[in-house]
Amino acid sequence: MVINMENKTIKATAFHGNRIGEFFKLYGAVVGMFLLLIVFQIFDNRFLQPANLWGICKNSAFLILMALGMTFALSVRGIDFSIAQVADAAAVISAFLILKDVPPMLALLLTLLFGLFIGLSNALLMAYLGVPALIGTLGTMFIVRSFELVLTNGAQPQVLFTMPRSVTGTFLNIGQGSVLGLPNVMIIGILAIVIIYFVRERSVLGRHMDAINGNVRSAFLSGIDIRKTFAAAFILSALLAAVAGILICSRAGSATPRATESYLNDCFVAVYIGTLLSKDKRFNVLGTVIGCLFVGCISNFFTLMGMGNGIKQLCNGFFILMAVMMGTARLRKKN
Repeated sequence: MVINMENKTIKATAFHGNRIGEFFKLYGAVVGMFLLLIVFQIFDNRFLQPANLWGICKNSAFLILMALGMTFALSVRGIDFSIAQVADAAAVISAFLILKDVPPMLALLLTLLFGLFIGLSNALLMAYLGVPALIGTLGTMFIVRSFELVLTNGAQPQVLFTMPRSVTGTFLNIGQGSVLGLPNVMIIGILAIVIIYFVRERSVLGRHMDAINGNVRSAFLSGIDIRKTFAAAFILSALLAAVAGILICSRAGSATPRATESYLNDCFVAVYIGTLLSKDKRFNVLGTVIGCLFVGCISNFFTLMGMGNGIKQLCNGFFILMAVMMGTARLRKKN
């Protein structure tokens, strides 16, 4: 009788241990993120103030757009090193055109066409000419960067806020205006999240991306057009980057070449943190959005504490490595 009771106790303990282990395997990343935010609050009680959190959400809109583009690229086993540079160039081009007396709406259209052109170029290189995404997008990044420097005569800032509001009002209102107290940048960000969620998570294109990310050969044998899916990912990535660049310029009222290059690292951190929130280490929209907000919280905390950008990049590198290692360990256990 005693032995039976001991066996039941051991089994119950093992059962609860397994449940706890399963919980931390699924939600450990969320718990860790929450605890880190509490630590930030302990160090600076301004961190969790509503006004500060509101500012973080508003300032994260630009990163969210770029990170969603990176999510598309990574979902097809690719990578887009040019995404931050395209956003940077879009900001510069839109400001440059307005300074040259191009109507704001036409400047917006031309800037979006620039993003589409870069997306199509990347799609052609990677999907149809077989250039590895790592090399192709890196080359695109350097070409776009050089184009910016030539366009601005050596990285001269393109300043719009000194111009008459009658000329720049329509453009600046995109990033600086609000509707019913909700900033336009947040409205655009929310709309983008909703649209991209249905494209990535609920459409045929999204299912094809998941199939490619799982096994390229199996996806091909099942009849999926690998090239078209791969091309679509890079086109969407560049377009989202162009929209982010327009918002950055409109919000700041100016644009400076190479000003947004740091967003590339933030994109990687946000997307890989987002995979930790998925049961199968899957690149997903909601995870990426949460990752962007978390990255925004880290950046905001360092700003409140007066820390330099070097500390932030050090933490970014740590979070990327942590996300990759945890994801790899999870896949090994699954296999």
